[in-house]
Amino acid sequence: MDALTRAAIAGMSREAPPTSGLPTEDLLEGKERCPERDLLLRAGMRAVYRAAGHRAWTGVEAPETTPEETLPACSAKAAEIVSRLLAGRRPEILREALERLRLAGLRLPHALLPAALDVQQTGLRPAVAVVLGKRGTWLAAQNPNWGWAVATGGSEDDETVWEEGTLGERISTLRRVRARDPGMGLVWVEDVWKAEKAEARVAMVTVLETGLSSGDERFLERALDDRSVRVREAVAPLLARIPGSAYAERAVTRAGSVLDRYEPPTSGLRGVAAGLSRRGRAGKLAVEPPEHTDAGWRRDLPGDMPQHGVGEKAWMISQALSVVSPAHWEDRFGVEPADLISAARGDWEMAVLAGWCRASVLHRESRWAVPLWQACNRLEHDLEGWMTWQTALAMANLLPQPDLAFAIGQLPKNGEMPFRLSSTLQAISDPWQPELSEAFLEGLRKRISGICQYGPAQGEEPWVNALPHASMSLAPECLKRATGFRESLERCPDLPDHAVRRWGPELETFEEVLELRRKLVKEIPL
Repeated sequence: MDALTRAAIAGMSREAPPTSGLPTEDLLEGKERCPERDLLLRAGMRAVYRAAGHRAWTGVEAPETTPEETLPACSAKAAEIVSRLLAGRRPEILREALERLRLAGLRLPHALLPAALDVQQTGLRPAVAVVLGKRGTWLAAQNPNWGWAVATGGSEDDETVWEEGTLGERISTLRRVRARDPGMGLVWVEDVWKAEKAEARVAMVTVLETGLSSGDERFLERALDDRSVRVREAVAPLLARIPGSAYAERAVTRAGSVLDRYEPPTSGLRGVAAGLSRRGRAGKLAVEPPEHTDAGWRRDLPGDMPQHGVGEKAWMISQALSVVSPAHWEDRFGVEPADLISAARGDWEMAVLAGWCRASVLHRESRWAVPLWQACNRLEHDLEGWMTWQTALAMANLLPQPDLAFAIGQLPKNGEMPFRLSSTLQAISDPWQPELSEAFLEGLRKRISGICQYGPAQGEEPWVNALPHASMSLAPECLKRATGFRESLERCPDLPDHAVRRWGPELETFEEVLELRRKLVKEIPL
């Protein structure tokens, strides 16, 4: 800390302001001032002096000349769009633009390199790095703040970044090494594990998902005893995904005591009577809630019970089922997913469904996603039903998009969309397929027509809630036909003011985003 800064922090009540040691000191002579004002003037002059620049150093070697570019630059119009996106707040459209540049074999023009290298969203940086071109990589090497974009040439470079880089740079390097050599990546993590903070340990465990195998089991079992609950919560799902691991066997045994047996549907006269009374149409799962959690349970299933909405036994059931592959229950009971889900109806239905939803996401069991989503969609709108539905939303990317397109096509004449279908569409992180995109656009036209004919909804409008996400997710090949929605709404006769306020701004933004994406598709053809 320099003398001026120390004086500013300590105060000027006992001593005169220190000199800055710069040529600007002479400007202060000849006039009396209080110490505080004198200090501020000295600090201000120092700031101006530093901003004016420095004398050129001598004996400095000139940097290597920039290498020749191997990729052509994008068009001027495409560059203009990317420039606006770099300066704006639409990272998803910027990601799409960068991906189109990559697929088209183009790079950013040189004038955009500083802005691209200054991008702050770490999730966008890999997409930026691949379209910088040779000069962009060269330029990044001249500024330590742009070091994330410097391509590493081999294992020695990777090791240097791993030992000396920021946490983000180290994690990116570890992910790259794990993809190339999982064993080496594991050794790197083991060597530094005890010296790292909890935040870094969580990030490293997450990266071990890349190339996960039985070779990681021994380390992960030890990490399951980590002092940080966040680390343990990251470790347990990885162990559950290793086939035949000791953890997976413990989990199956624990969950097997919860789902004790399956009772097939009743038959004969009793079955007919039960069917007429809307009971007994499916089999029944015997659910036995655990009485308590022991040390082994708390080690394998870390995390605290939610404070509201879920009872202790329901939470224990859900936890036990959440790490076991749903396919296990098909093998154990010899029953299809839809029949098992129907058999879960009873006192503990929502706990069982929540556990199976989480397990389906963990083990990527797409065959279970549709029947689970349908079952959770039918739940009541009370607190427990709502929390179970929120768990089901995590399966959105496992749902077949043609099924969602069909659901949109089955909406009533006025086009009203259920809130839960809208929430599901918003939870899909992957780009929408053309079939779903077309269904959404057709459904939106139907809804606007329904508003004109039957009037707007009195409460919340699920269609409006879905518009921002849809504008980013619609398939590029459907964008040409995604026009005219706001104009159609404005032509509606006697439209109430509250409907105009609710729909107008959202539709305007929706069409602005789509127009920007249409320009991208036109200027960066694939």
